[in-house]
Amino acid sequence: MATVSVRDVNTDLSELVDEVIKGGSVTITRDGKPVATLMAVESDETRDQSGRPNLVDFLKTFPEPGMVFERNPSPSRDVDL
Repeated sequence: MATVSVRDVNTDLSELVDEVIKGGSVTITRDGKPVATLMAVESDETRDQSGRPNLVDFLKTFPEPGMVFERNPSPSRDVDL
């Protein structure tokens, strides 16, 4: 992921768009702080506003075929009756 300042976006926009098309993303900064992210439209559909993968789409892929989980035999709480 590339990081550029707002001033550099004006001169390098076509190069930045080419990088995004190839699957990358670009963080745009102002005064050294991130203010925006440039990313492909296709990747935006599977990510939330923070740029992380969408939780629902991730959960649909879980568990992977063949995964087996063992139940934890310990009680979930210590209960004194």
